[in-house]
Amino acid sequence: MKPADFGRTIEPKWQVAQRLVKEIEGAVEKEHLTPLDGARTISAVAATLFGYDEFILREISPETLLATAPSRR
Repeated sequence: MKPADFGRTIEPKWQVAQRLVKEIEGAVEKEHLTPLDGARTISAVAATLFGYDEFILREISPETLLATAPSRR
């Protein structure tokens, strides 16, 4: 992949991932999922969309995303 193609390839996947993470965060807040199940689901989404890459999973920590989710209660 050429550097110029990277953004066009990643952006649609990133948008889908953002929507899925928001859904998962909402499910955790409503207690439909445990925080651990939410973190595992976010890891699975990241692995599926971006490839199971330790760098990506370190940079996009599911636990961090869930811990910093704004409370809507």
